Parts: sequence; C-alpha cells; structure tokens
Amino acid sequence: MRAIPLALCLWSAFLLSGCAAGLDGRLILSDADRRQAVVRYQDALAREPGNWLLHRRLGLVQFVLKDYAPAERSFQEVLALSPGEPLSLLYLGLSRIGKGEREAGLAGLEAFRWPGKFYHQKFVQEEAARLRRHPEAPAEDVIGDILKALEDGRREQDRMEQDMFQGLS
Repeated sequence: MRAIPLALCLWSAFLLSGCAAGLDGRLILSDADRRQAVVRYQDALAREPGNWLLHRRLGLVQFVLKDYAPAERSFQEVLALSPGEPLSLLYLGLSRIGKGEREAGLAGLEAFRWPGKFYHQKFVQEEAARLRRHPEAPAEDVIGDILKALEDGRREQDRMEQDMFQGLS
C-alpha cells in the first residue's frame, strides 16, 4: 500500500483554503489535532448549518483521517448548499473510492467539472478514465494518482495562464 505523498497533502491543505488548519489558523499535523478539528467544525456547524465552507473543511479533515463515509456525507452537504462546487465534487469521488465504491467514485471523477480550470478538470478526468481500466490498483494508490493528476493540472493551468499574461505585456 502506497502512502499519499506528503507534498500533495501539503499542497492540498493550502489549496483548500484552510482545510487542514484549525479554526485559529494553526496547521493541523497530528491525527489528534485533526480529530479536535472535526469536533470544532461540528460545533461551528451547529451554529452555522448553512455554511458550505465549514462543511467542506469538515469533510476534508474527515477525508485525511480516512473517515470516508462521514467525509462523503460532508461533501454531499456542500453540494446541496453549493451545487457544482469543484473541490467537493473531487473529494466526494475520492471518498467513495476510499470507502470501497471505486467504480462510482471514478465515474464521478471522469465527469468532474471545474469551470475556468480546464487543465485541473482535464487531468483529473483523464486519470479517472485510465484508472477505470486498471481495477487491480489499491484504493490508496488510486486516490494518490488522482491527487497527483490534480496537481499536474494545476501546474499546467498556471503555465498556460503565465504564457497568456506574458503575451499581453
């Protein structure tokens, strides 16, 4: 079983605008800290049940803890409050893969949409399609491969945007 590379986890933590930060902004590094963050996000959601960002942050902490079923519910709640929210669509698919629903997760990721982020979307879709042809790959590897595809797509998107802006100057 292959672990998800630390660099991808750290990049995801910052990309996801505080998903791995405590409510006071400190970086969460241990499972005990993450479990405390779950309690704190749940408390915050009791006060603000319609706050989709809190639901997403809760889901991301649950995902990192490999609590995939609760993470899936959190991402579904985000999508009920903010339909089409790209990171929740991504992590909903990954949560399904993590809890053993590989085909459903990959099918959702093959249809993944991120408006304005063509390469994020393209790289995730293509990797999901590739992984559907390789059912022998362990769930943890599949999750890591999708996160790597997202990172590769982000880098390509950044390159494309830099090239576009350089052409304007």
